[in-house]
Amino acid sequence: MNQSAVEDESAVGQDEPAGHGSAPEAEEPAFGAEEPTRFAADVEYRGSAGPHDYVVRVRHRFLDTSFTVVIDGVEHDPKAEEKARKEKEKEKEKEKEKEKEKEGDEAGGAEESAPTEAADGLRFRLEEGFTTLRCTVRRPRTDDEHTDCEVLSLHTAGLGGAGEVDVRHGFDRTLLVPAEGSPSAARDAKRTEHPTRYALIAAVTKGAKYLLPLLGFGALFSGLLDPLKEWVAARIRPAIEAISRLIDPLMEWIEAVTRPVREFLDMLLSLVRELLAAILRPVRDFLRWLVGLLPDVELPFSIPEWVVDIAVPLLVVAMVFAATFAELRRRREKLAATRARSASSTAGPGSAGPAAASGEASPDHAGSSPDDEDGPAGPGEGEAADGAAEDGGERDHDADPTGWEPVEERDPVEDEAP
Repeated sequence: MNQSAVEDESAVGQDEPAGHGSAPEAEEPAFGAEEPTRFAADVEYRGSAGPHDYVVRVRHRFLDTSFTVVIDGVEHDPKAEEKARKEKEKEKEKEKEKEKEKEGDEAGGAEESAPTEAADGLRFRLEEGFTTLRCTVRRPRTDDEHTDCEVLSLHTAGLGGAGEVDVRHGFDRTLLVPAEGSPSAARDAKRTEHPTRYALIAAVTKGAKYLLPLLGFGALFSGLLDPLKEWVAARIRPAIEAISRLIDPLMEWIEAVTRPVREFLDMLLSLVRELLAAILRPVRDFLRWLVGLLPDVELPFSIPEWVVDIAVPLLVVAMVFAATFAELRRRREKLAATRARSASSTAGPGSAGPAAASGEASPDHAGSSPDDEDGPAGPGEGEAADGAAEDGGERDHDADPTGWEPVEERDPVEDEAP
């Protein structure tokens, strides 16, 4: 009976998988799968900056923000791509070192392939901070090198439950719009709807570090620490005096040995000082003459020192308030401009209304084309118009995809004119 029990236990142990007992690796949940909280939120930002479209998916976390970006339809994970590229470069360098050590043996072996890159050839450089993550987009050039272009700035606000993303290209700054209903969109709505309130909060926070010392907190803490400093000084004073008595003979000997060198250096430096004084004397006299031309202005009353001490922090608070208020207004305008630009790019140039979308003609021109308004078409004009339309389609296809310069189309009627 005991033997059968042992056999059953061994059979059960053999049926268990090899990895039993080891904790499975925690997989990161999909983007947007978790509910947003004050400490974590997954937010998607969209917008267009110049000729490029951006979709940035940010996982806002406190001191641990990560993201992926879709640039012109190509998705990138900058952190993973740069890590893989650097590892590939290290492997390539190791292979080159091994080939050099072989001293010509098998020198014509297969060359290492270049680091794998995305279809658009973009590279990235990341700069991580406490609440800010900057990603520099490096675009390829004609000489197989990469140059720094736009910079994606990801800011995480508060404890990690919201943030904002912008694209900087030179001195231009484009704000990306957060998804509707996200914590970042709610934060932007509150700040732009009540700019005065948030500007006051920022101004008071910035001015507090100037006001607190004036209120006497520094003197209070220094007074509390004075007895502690005196007690520590009394305890370590005998040790300091004993060390100084031991070191004094050595210091006197070093001073006697280095005295000729110091006297020689003082003589050289005195000549240099006299030369500089002679050169700068006219400048000093000219500045003194200019200062003497200024009239002496005296106030009929004296200003207490506490007024100046209070006026400086208040001026700082007022300046910070004005700057923050103006920044919130500019942010609201830039967000509105980004939304309008995204809506126009989504609509596209071909959406000319319901009639154009359905392909129906207006009653006044039913059964006729725009070329038929001046009269019936000739025997060969229809084919010429079709050929001109095909040429125009080819020109549109070969046009610059960035969309900065419009394509100039020619009128087929003018091409047929003698």
